[in-house]
Formats: sequence, structure tokens, C-alpha cells
Amino acid sequence: MADDLQSKASELVKKVLTVGVGAIFLTEENLRAMVSEFKLPKELITGVLDSASKSKNEFFAKLSTDVMDRIMERVDVKDLVQELLTKNEIELSVKIRIKPKEPATSDGRPDGEASAEGAT
Repeated sequence: MADDLQSKASELVKKVLTVGVGAIFLTEENLRAMVSEFKLPKELITGVLDSASKSKNEFFAKLSTDVMDRIMERVDVKDLVQELLTKNEIELSVKIRIKPKEPATSDGRPDGEASAEGAT
């Protein structure tokens, strides 16, 4: 009986860890399907999904900040821009097209619009 309880506890811990790690990489639908296997109350599932969403957002925010910090430690932006400008030719193209307005009728409305006053 103790072995049975220990195996169930072990299985539960595996699932919880899977959900925890999966919260970062899974979509909300996949995570919802995984959590619903636990047969938990709806409020608890909602809480777990909200917590997973917050954790995921924090994880990626910290990851992107850390990656950018490491890049900025190794790259001198001034030197990079200077090298880019001295070794390359920059060409900009702008295309502007001006179209004439539709001709107005004698009452000042665009051609094709009927006057509400003249219709009977």
C-alpha cells in the first residue's frame, strides 16, 4: 500500500513538473487540456492557467532582457554604426503617387452621389 501511494505521488509530481515546464512552451489550449486531466475544480484550473501565463510572460521578458544585455556587453553600437556607414552605400527610395479627386457635380458632391433633396 505504501508503494502504491508513493507511485501515485511520484506520478503526480511528474505531472506537476511537466505542467510547470510546459507552461513556458505550450499554448494555452494544450496547457488547458493537460491540466484538465487532473480533474480539478474550474476555479483552480483558471488559477493555474493565469499563473502559468504570468510565469511565461515573466520568463520571456527576463530571457529577452538577459540576451540583450549580453549582446550589448559585447557590441559597441557606435563602432557598429560607424562601420556600417563607412563600408556600405545606403540607398533610399521613395515613391509618391498623387491621384486626382473625383470630379464634383454642380451641388459640390462627388460625381455619382445623388442629392437627397432632389429625389422625390
